[in-house]
Amino acid sequence: MEQGGLRKGGREMLAVAALAVAVLGAPPAGAQTKEELAEARALFQEGVALSAANNCAAALARFHAVANVRRTPQVLFNIAECEARLGKLVSALGNYRIAAAAAAGDPRANDVTANVGARIEDLEQRIPKLAIRRGQGALTATILLDGAALGAAEMSADIPVDPGPHVVSARIGDRELVRETVTLAEGEEKTVEVAIAEPPTEPPPAARLPGPPPADAPASAARPSRVPGLVVLGAGIASGAVGGVFLGLRAGTLSDLDALCGGDTSCPPSARPTADRGRLYTGVAEVAIGLGVVGVAAGIALLVTSGGAAPAEPRAGAGAVSNRRSAGGGAGRAAVVLHAPGADLAGLSVAGRF
Repeated sequence: MEQGGLRKGGREMLAVAALAVAVLGAPPAGAQTKEELAEARALFQEGVALSAANNCAAALARFHAVANVRRTPQVLFNIAECEARLGKLVSALGNYRIAAAAAAGDPRANDVTANVGARIEDLEQRIPKLAIRRGQGALTATILLDGAALGAAEMSADIPVDPGPHVVSARIGDRELVRETVTLAEGEEKTVEVAIAEPPTEPPPAARLPGPPPADAPASAARPSRVPGLVVLGAGIASGAVGGVFLGLRAGTLSDLDALCGGDTSCPPSARPTADRGRLYTGVAEVAIGLGVVGVAAGIALLVTSGGAAPAEPRAGAGAVSNRRSAGGGAGRAAVVLHAPGADLAGLSVAGRF
């Protein structure tokens, strides 16, 4: 931008600043109390002292506090002075222009009028300019400078920025596609073109060579193993066999008991151990045969669900088992009966007479 254009722009900004001061300037007289004005004067003197001591950050805080009470040309001028020394050139230029507009025609602000013009001209030369333009693929993107979205007017003109690093980014929706840091020195001008690379195109799928058709999938999933069923079935048969052995022992005990008791129901005390042994054999036979029947049934069920052929059901436990022996005219009988009255184990009961 040429120097003449900058000065013309400065005059236009000065006119705008004068209007802003006229409309939004200091509060009307009498709006502040005497205490507020006294406190503001004290803060102003502190700010001047801190600025003279080169503590501009602390001085700037004092001047802003004073401006909240009364925005005089002198307060605005000192705010701009501190901002310029802190490197906030853009904000300083704006406050210089507002101070100049507020001091125009005010005889109490002749010191501001005498100095503000040179300050404005100096900053206009020192402030860097950043031009941001849309490149390929960025037509619909949102362009941001230091996190603030830029409008169409800012995208078409040079943007005054403070010296130092600045971040230019571009977003489409919620996705940040471009992020670049640009560093400018005082008086430097740069142009940044924001371009968004096109996403890589996927290669066409390779042509499939003719070949044999894929093999048909198996009609059904693999069947479960038959091993558990065979194990349970074998355990059931073994348990039934044990029950049969104890039934045989029980039958022998019945014969001995018949011999001791003489074939009637009255038995001498010496026959009690034999009777107790018979009861033990009966209990073990009931449990073993019951477990055998349950094991055979569970084994058959497991084999059926695994798809294997169900083995033939063992004959033991399929009907009644009878053992008879007689001695001395008496007869002892024992039978394993399905669904016998009083059954207490898998529907089986061992019936006999002692």
